[in-house]
Amino acid sequence: MRALILAGGFATRLWPITLDRPKPLLPVAGRPLLDYLLELIPAELWPVLVSVNRRFAPAFAAWAAGKPVELVVEGSVREEEKLGAVRALAWLVEQRGLWDDLLVLAGDNWLRLDLRRFVEAARGQPAVALFPLGDRARARRRYGVALVADGRLRAFQEKPEEPASDLVSTACYFFPRDVLPLLLEFVRAAPSGHDAPGYFLAWLLQRRAIAAFTEVAEWLDVGDRVSYIEANLRATGGRSWIHPEAEVRDAVVERSVVLGPARILRARLWECVVDEGVQLEDVELRGALVGRGSWLRG
Repeated sequence: MRALILAGGFATRLWPITLDRPKPLLPVAGRPLLDYLLELIPAELWPVLVSVNRRFAPAFAAWAAGKPVELVVEGSVREEEKLGAVRALAWLVEQRGLWDDLLVLAGDNWLRLDLRRFVEAARGQPAVALFPLGDRARARRRYGVALVADGRLRAFQEKPEEPASDLVSTACYFFPRDVLPLLLEFVRAAPSGHDAPGYFLAWLLQRRAIAAFTEVAEWLDVGDRVSYIEANLRATGGRSWIHPEAEVRDAVVERSVVLGPARILRARLWECVVDEGVQLEDVELRGALVGRGSWLRG
């Protein structure tokens, strides 16, 4: 079995902080988001394959130095060129000859589960890890939604208008080797725009049983400002995290994250992300994402 992390996206919803750096390497309480995911993968599956795009390959190469990972670079440099998760996976299978059982994870998630238990529970079947949001409305047009019975997937909806349940995909999958030819078949037949894993799961469900794993302790899709702030607060236990080179004087920084060197003077921040090189003077901000090099005063 091989472990594979898909990290080839461009994270346009998190601009400006992802304009010139990949989302999986955004700092969460001082460490790249991808570090937390890497820690979940059992050592017997090292080195972990990490699929990245050409634009951010240098940043990933710097991160990977000394880590139990192997980078695979696909050629996209812009959002409109990206392969999408399913096509990127199919490309890797073909290009690298990955005809092994695959444990596949998205590189931009905050996730807490036992991956050994996940693979064991699959019992050789394809499997997806699911998390209960507690509210169906939150899944509407945003997540892949599963209908489950007796530990198996019964139906799967990709970003539905009317979610059938509150169980959503955490972008953590197990694909046994005999499913990989079906993955390639799906990519050849799927219409344009159907490159999300949920479309493949719905298609695969007509051909194979799929195990539903619901023993997920924590999950966040780190795709916007709110979820990125929440991931930082999960890592810190709800406390603020301030870069050691940031200057904070006569200021109150509550439930907020300061990513790098910055000056925060006579300010009050609540649930904010402040990028490096920022200067804040005499301001009060709530739920704000302050881009690199910004200067806000008064």
